[in-house]
Amino acid sequence: MKKNIHFKALINYYSIENGGLTSPISSGYRSSVKFPFELTPYIAVQEFHHSELIFPGDSAVIEVTLIGAEKFLEKLYNGMDFELEDNSGNIANGVITELYF
Repeated sequence: MKKNIHFKALINYYSIENGGLTSPISSGYRSSVKFPFELTPYIAVQEFHHSELIFPGDSAVIEVTLIGAEKFLEKLYNGMDFELEDNSGNIANGVITELYF
């Protein structure tokens, strides 16, 4: 079953020197996403179609599906910023550019 994409965002992945990713990622990559004023982190599935890999230090427009965020979706808006994290810490920041619901 395919999940609905919730929004499109411009994401700036931090370089290795700034504590970002240490290796490239491919479409389907999952990380935690934290929104301002929201205490609960959500899982963000990132889908991109313009290239096979995103490298540390890249910026890209990504489609994002949030897992387990149904109650939070109504609070999202265009221009909302957020942080992406994995086990190593903050790996990127982004801003919502288009909502799909």
